[in-house]
Amino acid sequence: MLRACIIAALLTLVCSANIRAAYTRTGDWSASVNGLRGRLSVSEDKPFNGTKMLAVYLELQNVSDVGNPIELYFDPIRTVVSRVIDDAGKDLAQPPNAASITSPPPFWLSIPWDGSLRFRASVYGYGVYKDSGTQVSMANGSWLIKPGDKSKYFLEASLKSKPTAGDKRRAWTGELMLPKVEVSQLPKDRF
Repeated sequence: MLRACIIAALLTLVCSANIRAAYTRTGDWSASVNGLRGRLSVSEDKPFNGTKMLAVYLELQNVSDVGNPIELYFDPIRTVVSRVIDDAGKDLAQPPNAASITSPPPFWLSIPWDGSLRFRASVYGYGVYKDSGTQVSMANGSWLIKPGDKSKYFLEASLKSKPTAGDKRRAWTGELMLPKVEVSQLPKDRF
């Protein structure tokens, strides 16, 4: 009996993990610029105030043909600029919203040769309206997909980095155009 309960519990965990994984959406890789490429992925986060929250992750990959790490100057507020668009490429309007986002000062990232780095790019600190649908919050804005809105929406972003004047590192400089990833409403039974 105990063995059957353990097996049932393990199957439930495995099935839950597979269902959750099915709702992570990953965009295509960007074109490589100076040996670096990137992509966005979006997954469900903990709901807040009855609103579905999305977590956005940025993945950077060193695809250079030189066996050195790529060093990248990263400003959490300015390096990634994003927007949410519909199928036709029209911007989704941002609702009036208060924000109190705390962020560390700019810092350096190092991506090893033939390696990658994945980290959260979305932020906390925007106001969240009660039972308001799905919210995507990035450093440069917060977008809200209203409940019942069946349109397809996408997050697209660019990553631009240039080291500070006078820095003597061989830092990566350039701009990646990160391909869009869908952020439309997830099924209601997921929350």
